[in-house]
Amino acid sequence: MGGVALYVSAVVGPGILTLPAAAAQIAGPLSLVAVAALLAVSVPAAFAFVDIHRASVGRGRTASGGLQRYSTLAFGEVVGRVVATWFYVGVPIGVPALALIGGSYISAATGGGRPVTVAVAWAVALVTVVIVAASGRSSGGLSLALGIALVVLIVGAAAVSIPEWRPDRLRNLAPHGALALVPAAVTLAWVLMGWEASTNFTSMLRDPDRRLPRVIAISLAVVVLLYASVAIPELLVLGPFAGSTTAPVAAVLRAAVGPPASLVAAVLAVVLTLATSVAYLTSFRELGRSLLPATPRLTDSGRDRLALATPALIAAVGLLIATLAPVDAAWFVRVCAGSQIPVYLVALASGLVLLPRWTRGWWLALVATAAVAVLLISAGPYLLVPAVLAACVLAARLRPRAEGAGTYRADGGGATEDEPEG
Repeated sequence: MGGVALYVSAVVGPGILTLPAAAAQIAGPLSLVAVAALLAVSVPAAFAFVDIHRASVGRGRTASGGLQRYSTLAFGEVVGRVVATWFYVGVPIGVPALALIGGSYISAATGGGRPVTVAVAWAVALVTVVIVAASGRSSGGLSLALGIALVVLIVGAAAVSIPEWRPDRLRNLAPHGALALVPAAVTLAWVLMGWEASTNFTSMLRDPDRRLPRVIAISLAVVVLLYASVAIPELLVLGPFAGSTTAPVAAVLRAAVGPPASLVAAVLAVVLTLATSVAYLTSFRELGRSLLPATPRLTDSGRDRLALATPALIAAVGLLIATLAPVDAAWFVRVCAGSQIPVYLVALASGLVLLPRWTRGWWLALVATAAVAVLLISAGPYLLVPAVLAACVLAARLRPRAEGAGTYRADGGGATEDEPEG
């Protein structure tokens, strides 16, 4: 169950509390089709990662490493390093987005405005770092508790709102036309990403080859339940006004049980923010350990702290930007997606190389890769971030060769898997 909690926490972020309503504002009730389509894409992607993991077992020296290992086995050590850097350096900017969404619900409940939103975001980020730093190699127990609370709160909120459901609000299915599905899907893409982060949890599972399919199947069922419990009540209760508030779940609860419900929604937002942030920072730390050079002077606890320092610093810089400038969570979401989508794409594409051609797993990887490739168009200028990161990795690789073999290895040989070049 701890594995399911980590996977669900990685996939379902606080964006579930705001972005389905924003998609409804763009496409109306037809936005439910976009939600269903993106959840459908998650199925081949999730199970493709199971088959990719199985194909990677027995190759090299270890079966751990997640997306970095898959990309390395398929496309070489340099590509694996680039993918790992995209995730380790480019994706942590999403943590401030998570924290700001949670803070917006607290602000809606207290009427504190932007200062309260930012202050709560800082507090959530600080608590997350402390939890992950103190939790050792696994935060599965904590994530299990938070995951259970998340399911209870979201499903409970949907249940109490049933008396306020008005099916007639779905009468105009496509107020802005069928093509509005495209921008609605782009709006929802970030909250449905996350399976690429969960691949780094495979090293935490006992007997992952046997347990992964079951964990993935249960996680998918929980994710579908949670999105349905948010998106459907928002449309049936708020109708065309679902996207006009920054705290739509609070508005649903307020319509069902009165103003005190905003406090319940605020608790929901903070629980979800904390659960997702803990899952992501745990994943960043695990990946960061694999990027650090092996040295006997660095203890396991020291490696954990050092691996956590970089994503924690990136999150702090993002929150500092939010403190000094009027940027919202959506801006951080777009910057994060600029790196997240390429990570997802390359990790899934590795299945086309690692898996036997024309098998079930190969077809799953092909479908998922093609679907995610379309999202590159929506990322647009935010792809500049992973482009710069890739250039930095390549420059670091080329510099030792430019300076001569004497600065590299005396025998002129290449680096091993455990001794990265540069």
